[in-house]
Amino acid sequence: MIALTVLVAGCVPRESPVAQPEITRTVDLSHVVREDVPYLPNEPHTQISRDADGTIRYLQIGARTGTLLRIIAAPGASPATVEQLSPRDLVLPAVVIDVRDRAQDQAGYRFSVDELGDWERRNGRVPKDALVLLVTGWDVRWGDPDAYLDLDSAGRSQAPAFGDEVATTLLEERGAMGLGIDAPGTPFMPASGYRLLLENLTNLEQLPPTGATVVVGALKIQAAQMSPARVIALIH
Repeated sequence: MIALTVLVAGCVPRESPVAQPEITRTVDLSHVVREDVPYLPNEPHTQISRDADGTIRYLQIGARTGTLLRIIAAPGASPATVEQLSPRDLVLPAVVIDVRDRAQDQAGYRFSVDELGDWERRNGRVPKDALVLLVTGWDVRWGDPDAYLDLDSAGRSQAPAFGDEVATTLLEERGAMGLGIDAPGTPFMPASGYRLLLENLTNLEQLPPTGATVVVGALKIQAAQMSPARVIALIH
């Protein structure tokens, strides 16, 4: 009886391993942190001090320097600061909307609900919990801070952005987890909970409309609403 039991147990098939999505390539969506990157008015400038051998000894960097993550939370929502985000919150499926033909050289461009409808008719509805990335081509101006910020007489940036109505549609109706853009970001306020905003991205044109996962490596700064970030896209 014991031998039979062992034999039967040995014949039970093993479960097949769960298939993992294949990563075909990776794309770095972050700008290099340098002392001469664009800075918004009143933002502290980066200072990098090196030893004689070139080793960095001292680094001073503002929270809004370079590619960055911002967490925007409704009053009383949690998490409300960057260090409260879990690792799961920083790994998100992405949809990518390319509007370079309209936005790259058009100061004040705002992505609209009608344009979102056109994109969804071609690519399908934006899924819940996705990170929506807007490709404007504005990142080609990064080496020219004045052109990148494109400030008007009141000090407001004329860089492309999500329009207020489409931001609400994406965050509240579609249930997107966040927005990202290759330009300075425009803040929004969710009706409830929290959302993510990625600003000053680059290389977004290398991503497909769907089928990418974005990994956000933000500094775990105590009680901070924003942080410089290294952002990587994994293409499946």
